[in-house]
Amino acid sequence: MTNLTNTLGLLSWFVGGILLGLVEIISLPKDPNYSTLLQILPLLFLVGGIWFVFSQYQRIGGRTDRIATRLRMVMTIGWFALLGVDAGVASINNILTQVFHIQLPYYYQGVSLAQKIVALAGVFVLGEASLLAWQRIPESPGSLESPIRRDFWERPVTSLGFVAMILGVVLGLAQYWYVVIFAGFILLVSGALLYLVGVLTERGLSASE
Repeated sequence: MTNLTNTLGLLSWFVGGILLGLVEIISLPKDPNYSTLLQILPLLFLVGGIWFVFSQYQRIGGRTDRIATRLRMVMTIGWFALLGVDAGVASINNILTQVFHIQLPYYYQGVSLAQKIVALAGVFVLGEASLLAWQRIPESPGSLESPIRRDFWERPVTSLGFVAMILGVVLGLAQYWYVVIFAGFILLVSGALLYLVGVLTERGLSASE
C-alpha cells in the first residue's frame, strides 16, 4: 500500500474517533432518524480507516521482535476496548432486541459513560499503535513472516470475514432502522463464518507446507 493510501486511512480513523467523541458529549436530536445518522457518521469514518489499522495489526503479527510484540498486545487491548466493551455490546443488544425480541441481561441501563470512555480510548490506542507500526517497523522479509499471518490482501477469506463482522457491528448500531439492523445481523453471522473458514483453511495450508 502506498503512503498516501495509508495516510488517508489513518486520517479517516482519527476523524471517526474525534467525531465519535463529539457525538458522545453533545445532546442528540429528539428525532430518531437524525439521532441515528449522527451516531453512524463517525462509525463510517472508522470503517473507512479500519482496513489500515487491521492491515498493520496483521503485518506485525508475523514478527517476533520486542517492539512488534508489544504493539500487537496494545492493539489487541484496543480491539477489546472498542468492540467488547462498548460498540460490540450495543450492536449485539440492538440485533437481539430487534431481530429476536430479547435483550442482553446486563444491558437494561444501556451503555455507561465508563464504557464510552473505554471505547474512545480504544480507538485512539489502535490509531497510535498503527501509526507506530507503520513508521517504526519496516516490511519484514519473507523469512520472518508467519505462514498464517500474512498481509491483509493475501488473506482474502479471513480479511473479508473480519471486515464483514465490523460492518455488521456498525449497522447493528442503527437503533430505529430494522432493515439496517437485520442487514448488520446477516453481515455479522456471515463474517464470523468466513473468518472461521479462512483461519481453518490457512492452518490446513500451513500444515501441508
